[in-house]
Amino acid sequence: MRIGIDASSILPIRTGVGNYTLNLLNSLLRVDENNEYIIFMNSYSQLTPELPFLKKPNVKVKRFHIIGPLLLHLWRFFNAPPIELFVNKVDIFHSPAGIIIPQLKGKRVVTIHDLYFMEHPENTDFLGGRYLYHTLPHKIHKVDKIIAVSHSTKSAIVKYLKVPPEKITVIYEGVDFTRFRRIYDKATLGLIREEYCLPSQFILTVTTIEPRKNIEGLLFAYRRLKQILNNPPKLVVVGRKGLKGDKITETIHQLGLYRDVIFTGYVSDDHLPLIYNNALVFVFPSLSEGFGLPVLEAMACGLPVVSSDIPALREIASDVAVFVDPTNYYLMAEKLKELIISHKLRHQLQEKSLQQARHFSWESCARKTLHLYKEITLGVRPQNH
Repeated sequence: MRIGIDASSILPIRTGVGNYTLNLLNSLLRVDENNEYIIFMNSYSQLTPELPFLKKPNVKVKRFHIIGPLLLHLWRFFNAPPIELFVNKVDIFHSPAGIIIPQLKGKRVVTIHDLYFMEHPENTDFLGGRYLYHTLPHKIHKVDKIIAVSHSTKSAIVKYLKVPPEKITVIYEGVDFTRFRRIYDKATLGLIREEYCLPSQFILTVTTIEPRKNIEGLLFAYRRLKQILNNPPKLVVVGRKGLKGDKITETIHQLGLYRDVIFTGYVSDDHLPLIYNNALVFVFPSLSEGFGLPVLEAMACGLPVVSSDIPALREIASDVAVFVDPTNYYLMAEKLKELIISHKLRHQLQEKSLQQARHFSWESCARKTLHLYKEITLGVRPQNH
């Protein structure tokens, strides 16, 4: 097979979709040396990252520097240019970021991570969620198969996009256990704390700072935590600012938390596991998720997790996280307090976290994705997912 994949999202600075695409590609090319992969990457300015798997003999990288908004405009309103203009003929083309690109021949697969943009288009980026809001409902029926990253996302696709359930295959994301694991090297952990000016103990969240991630709600919960617990660990927020992210600075000052909250900004792939390993507790207060990869990464590092009680996170974290209503700031503060003051509870959840994380691997994700390619191009029997 000649397999085309849109890997534009792996170019820095990567968010969740970019990390999904990067890890899927890396694992696909580890388990499959027989098929030919044509990797489409477009960015007006970014350089191609040095990634060893892109240099494998069965890989061809097609790199372009077209202005992104222009290309999306052409695809949306003129249904052109077709992907064949960039990658030539392919047997199958996979769009891991949800953007359905015009295609003349061959099969089509698209991954849909969540449908928050259908529920709240006003809280999504013009070139991201809002573009999908205007295009997916009209183009989704042209694809041969849809990959949903959770059963929660599958249900949303059926509800909002009116897609038959049998057209959707659930394939979970994974975690890279070579990176996200328990790290015991105290010297290395100390160096990363120095680099980011982090205290010896802290509460951690990893996210893009945008409305649906509910960082503002977490700040209210943290203020409450200060009222019920003397001198709690500081709160560390890892991630870049997204849509309406500047509002957080205003909230910090309104709540008088500017000495209690540390924003690291975007953190490199090498440093992120070390920051997880330095944390005391992980909290993920998101209002809407399709999967929730940071929760899985935190669990793989053995962190106890306080998580929003929403379907996708229930699905991923099962019974190993402490679940709270993300709008109940008082309860979130109480649960954080319980974990902070109880070493026994933290230890119990740490062990459960490590066990739960082992159910998710990128190799499994890649093998199931490859089987789906074969299913729709070669007619092999579908797997039980």
